[in-house]
Amino acid sequence: MVKLYECMFVFDNTAAHEWSAVETEVKRLFDRIEAKQHVCVKFDERRLAFEMDGRKRGTYVLTYFDAEPDRITALERDGRLSEMILRMLVMRPQNLTDERMAELKAHPPEKPLSPSTEGRRGDRDDRGDRGDRGGRFGDRDRDRDRGGRFGDRDRERDRDRDRDRGGRSEGGEARESSDGGAAGSGDQN
Repeated sequence: MVKLYECMFVFDNTAAHEWSAVETEVKRLFDRIEAKQHVCVKFDERRLAFEMDGRKRGTYVLTYFDAEPDRITALERDGRLSEMILRMLVMRPQNLTDERMAELKAHPPEKPLSPSTEGRRGDRDDRGDRGDRGGRFGDRDRDRDRGGRFGDRDRERDRDRDRDRGGRSEGGEARESSDGGAAGSGDQN
């Protein structure tokens, strides 16, 4: 039983420079599994999230086709063996309407689709004016004005600890002991 599939190819940019070479490679792969191609359009040319076979950029190609389910494994194997294709993903289409399919068929194949920017990282124009948000690490003086993260409790705790140890006073200088030396300096006889 023939089913509709969606496939996204990532082509090497040097190979995808000529659109006719991309169409020929996709047609060759689909002919090998006896698939009927409905759509083959250039989705976008982008920087890859990580290097694939030493490549930093790739051309994404979106296709829709009919094929026998048992032939998909052969398509994936042929795609892995192709020197033009860096990666590919075959899946059953979700929420594909007849209107969307007609739009894709009418779209010029070599012109990149305008992918929806909704939800894409890095596109922050819709956030509006966010005002002054401080420096790189936020407003550091805010904590000092309140006496630290926990208010005055930190300062009081530190002062009490230092007093118990015989260390520094609240002003930061070493306290003098009754014998004239600095408290806690290690001069004990």
